[in-house]
Parts: sequence; C-alpha cells; structure tokens
Amino acid sequence: MGIAARLRLARLMHIAPDEPDAVGALAEASYAGGADIVMLDEDLADAIADDTAEVGLASITMAARATQGLTGYFGRPVRAAQLSPDLFVLADAEADPARTRRLVGEWTMIGRRCSSDADTDVALAHPEVDFLMVGPGLERIRYVARNAPAYHPRSKPWFAVGGITQDSLGAVLRAGAMRVAVGGAITRAANPEGAAHAIKERLRAAWNDDPRMEAVTAAAFGQRPTLNLPSDLKGRGGHPSR
Repeated sequence: MGIAARLRLARLMHIAPDEPDAVGALAEASYAGGADIVMLDEDLADAIADDTAEVGLASITMAARATQGLTGYFGRPVRAAQLSPDLFVLADAEADPARTRRLVGEWTMIGRRCSSDADTDVALAHPEVDFLMVGPGLERIRYVARNAPAYHPRSKPWFAVGGITQDSLGAVLRAGAMRVAVGGAITRAANPEGAAHAIKERLRAAWNDDPRMEAVTAAAFGQRPTLNLPSDLKGRGGHPSR
C-alpha cells in the first residue's frame, strides 16, 4: 500500500526522542509491539549537530522495514526535505504548508499540530495538510471528532496527542478518537514493546467495535465507501463532505 493508504489505516503513532544511541532499539520495539508510525521529535532548542536527526531517522527507517511501518519527523521543513520521511509534522505554527509542500515534494504527508479549535479548523480546510495531531485536552478531541468524525472515510486522519497513557486512553476513545500519538507511555515503559502492544490492542478493539470504521478501511483500500451521516454533518466546509 502507498503512504496515504497506510496513514489512513494507522492507529498508533509513537513520538520518539531524538537520541541516536537509543532511538533505533526503541523504534524496533515499538514497531514490533504494533506501532504504525514512529516519529522522530527533533529537539529544536538543542539541534546543534546537523547529523543528529539524520542518524535518528535512519535508525527508525531501518526498524520500519520489518513491519512496513511509516516513518515520521517533527521539526523543520528544510530538514524534512533532506531526511525524506513518510510523514512530516510542522513544528512552527507559522509555517506555511504550501511552501512546505514545495520543499518536501508530493510523497511526504504533511501534518499540523493543533492545540486550539482555530488551529483545527485551519488544518482541516488547508489542501496541503494531510493529517492532524490534536491536543492536549478532551475538549480539543471532542471538537475535531464533531467536525471530522474518525469514522467518516473523507475525514482527514487525526491523532489525539498530549500525555496520553494507558490509564487515560479510555477517556480519549470515548471523546471520539480512533488514532493516538503517544510518547512517554512507550518511551519510558519498562517494556516498550509490551506497552505499544497494549495500546494498539485497545485501539484495534475500538475500531472493531464500531461498524462505521469499516468504511474507513474500505476507502483506504480504494473501495467506494457508503456511509449515512447525520444531517448536521453534511456539507460542512473543509470537513467530511469534501
């Protein structure tokens, strides 16, 4: 499958720290546990050595081969253009996705971190934003779930983010999320593979328990989805009717 299809089917993203000596083993464990994406989070404040992110993402890419997982980078557009990850999340709220597209090319999926309802609206409407990372807070998650339901095949994929743990995952799912991005819940776990597996299984169960998610899966494989929406969701600009 192509990157866009795999992104739509992704459920678990692991945000990994930019630590070249550790990220390779951590990515291997995360992918083995079921993570669909491992995203390198470059510490921009400490990004002194230009090769740090390159080494880290290379380690993630090697680990991804075993499971055909997606690779990601959270940082600067110029670095993303050099690193060629599958997914890139803009670290700068002022960065222009259209300019970023010209830098990274057509194959890298561009994401936007959304920490407010306004951020979410802009990201949902922008044609060059392929996916969203929304949070922290349940209100942010509920807002995007109302405006871009995870079960609708035309909604942009979005991941709930912001200190999510196995203990808080239930509330996040009840708020409407079907995809999550976690950091410390895997990175700091005594058994990262086991932690990733536990979170992935709960997400898998959530997808399987909601028959509406079948349309998302079908659309990712190129099948024509059929889904009846409530009347208040039809025709809302930049959202599922697109």
